[in-house]
Amino acid sequence: MTKDIENLIALQKIDSQLFKIKKFLELKPREIKALEEEFSNMSSGLKKLEDDLRHFQVEQKTKELDLQSKEETVSKQKTQLFQVKSNKEYNALQLEIEKIKADNSVLEEQIIVAFEKIDFLKQAIAHEKEKLAAEEKKLNETKRNIELEVRKLKEELDVLNMQRKQIIESGIKPAVLSLYERILENRGELALVAIKNDACCGCFMGVRPQVINELCLGKLVTCENCSRILYIENEE
Repeated sequence: MTKDIENLIALQKIDSQLFKIKKFLELKPREIKALEEEFSNMSSGLKKLEDDLRHFQVEQKTKELDLQSKEETVSKQKTQLFQVKSNKEYNALQLEIEKIKADNSVLEEQIIVAFEKIDFLKQAIAHEKEKLAAEEKKLNETKRNIELEVRKLKEELDVLNMQRKQIIESGIKPAVLSLYERILENRGELALVAIKNDACCGCFMGVRPQVINELCLGKLVTCENCSRILYIENEE
C-alpha cells in the first residue's frame, strides 16, 4: 500500500465523520422546525376554542338582554290588559302576549344551549392550556438538548477539520487530493474503497486482474464502474 493510499484512508476516516456530523447538523434545524410547527398548530387549536367561547358568550349575553326586554314588554302588556275597553282589544293584546311568551320560551332554550356550549368550551380550553403548557415545556427541553448537542458537534467538527488539514499537509499530492475530493463530491461518503474477493467494495462489480496488477505496482487506479479510488488492504 502506497503512502498516498495510507494518507487517503486516514483522510477518508475523518471525512466520513465529518459527513455524518454535517448530515446531523443539517437535519436538526428541520427537526426543531417540525416540533415548532406542531406546537403552533396546537396553539391555533386553542385560539379557535377561545374564539368560539367569546362568540357564544356574546350570543348568550345578547339573547339574555333580548329576553329581559321581551319580559318587560309582557309585564307592561299585562298591565294594559286592565286598561282596554273592548274584548277585541283585550284579545289582540292577549294574543300578542302569548306570541312574545312563545318567543321567550325559544330564547330561554337558546340561552341554555349557549350556556352548555360555554361550559364545554371552558373545560376544553382549560384542558388544552394544560396540554399546551406540557408540550411547550417538552419543546423547550428538546430544543435545549438539540442546541447542546449541536454545540458539541460543532466543536468536534473544528477538531476534525484541524486533523484533516494535518493529514493533507503531511504529504498528499495535490493531484491525488484533487481526484479524491472530486470523487467524494460526486459519490458522497466514500471516495476510496478496498478490493475484496476481486470485487470493488463500492459498487460490488468485479475488478479485472490487470487493475489488481496495477495496484500491486503502486499505481493510483479508479474503479471502471463507479470511479472510486481502489486499494488492496494490507494482510494482517
